[in-house]
Amino acid sequence: MNTYVSTKPTVYLIDGLNLVRSFLYQFARTEEDVTADFLDFLAEISQHERYCMHEYEVIFDGSYRPIGPLYRGGVHISFSEEATADQIIYERADYLNQNGRRVIAVTDDRLLQEDLKKLGVKTLFCRKFYNGLKVPEK
Repeated sequence: MNTYVSTKPTVYLIDGLNLVRSFLYQFARTEEDVTADFLDFLAEISQHERYCMHEYEVIFDGSYRPIGPLYRGGVHISFSEEATADQIIYERADYLNQNGRRVIAVTDDRLLQEDLKKLGVKTLFCRKFYNGLKVPEK
């Protein structure tokens, strides 16, 4: 069993573009395709008994784009609009943390990770988070 995905109810704040782009070159497909596959995968995982106690908030930089439903299972998708995904992740993490919620930010942005660690918020690199989401074989 890996230690990357918490066994306690946790809010995962995921930098959507960061995560998608960390896989783009591996699959040699469009950003839209990789995004759709990742969101479908995360929605499916969020229904699994091992992961359903968590909340997954995926924040994409920029304005709204048609990517399908914004609520899928335990997954909520949003767009940063005028702010950056990093700003929104930082503010949400700070708010949730101050209100006693377990929160983990999923980003490859090292500056954001450092700022969040100063708040006492745990962080994960995108690949580590993704690789931790394995549905156990029956």
